[in-house]
Amino acid sequence: MFLDWLDRYPIASIEDPFAEDDRDGWITFARAASGRVQIVGDDYLTTHAPRVAEAAADGACNAVLIKVNQAGTLTEAKAALDAGKRAGFGTIVSARSGETEDVAIAHLAVGWNAGQLKVGSFARERTDGEME
Repeated sequence: MFLDWLDRYPIASIEDPFAEDDRDGWITFARAASGRVQIVGDDYLTTHAPRVAEAAADGACNAVLIKVNQAGTLTEAKAALDAGKRAGFGTIVSARSGETEDVAIAHLAVGWNAGQLKVGSFARERTDGEME
């Protein structure tokens, strides 16, 4: 399905195309997509440097989403970002869904020379039209 979409639409980036435990799916898709699209590991990599390094060795994706509060500390998040850079991955610093408009995430993205920033999204709880 994803490969068909890549043929039909000008898709530049796909985030978490498979479940976080579907290593074979990630690897197979990355090989088939062969540089046509940015394949972003979020839940697959969980802002965890060893997972980023393993995904790089597998050729399972080519970009990493860095969420400081997913890693737990700035040091761990920076280590995951650095692992992505060493692998030649695109690096994206991101707020988590539903975060406040705190500008600290933008400062980290610039200070770490991440190249990409992801902010703002629909909160899952609000997609049904109801407000909390």
